[in-house]
Amino acid sequence: MMCFQNFKVRKFFTSRNSGKVSPDTVSKSAENRLWKEFQEKDDVLKIHVRSWLPSPENIFRWEATVSGPVGCPYEKGVFTVSVHIPPKYPYEPPKITFKTKIFHPNISEIGESFVDILGSRWSSALTINLVLLSICSILSNPVEPLLVSNHAARLYQKDRKAYEKVAREWTLKYAKG
Repeated sequence: MMCFQNFKVRKFFTSRNSGKVSPDTVSKSAENRLWKEFQEKDDVLKIHVRSWLPSPENIFRWEATVSGPVGCPYEKGVFTVSVHIPPKYPYEPPKITFKTKIFHPNISEIGESFVDILGSRWSSALTINLVLLSICSILSNPVEPLLVSNHAARLYQKDRKAYEKVAREWTLKYAKG
């Protein structure tokens, strides 16, 4: 029975001639999964995140807005993010980039997100929606490792009140809801 199951899985992910995983098959599998993920809308997700496809022909690129959680410096802010999904998704993580300027220890000055679930702690069990909720969560709770070259990270470690003041100011200035 085990050999038969392995054969079915192998047949699905390999091309007939090479015995290797076909990039087209992986990409098509990723596309199918992404369509399912895009159509799933959780109640918690709807409160904090709104996502859409800039081009319905390209499921590998999403746009989203993330609302700043209550009780943090980003409260009442609405941040636009761009989600670039690799063809080998879910085996490779998406790239999340903030289009709205933000002062945060896990986000570079050019908007790149640096959180462990988008790198070393990536799991194929994660979905784009869970990643977007995690991004929302890090707004109220920055995670290690912080970007040491980032002014926000240095201020966060050195003077939390000053960091929160600047983050609040930037939210009011750049992320009006």
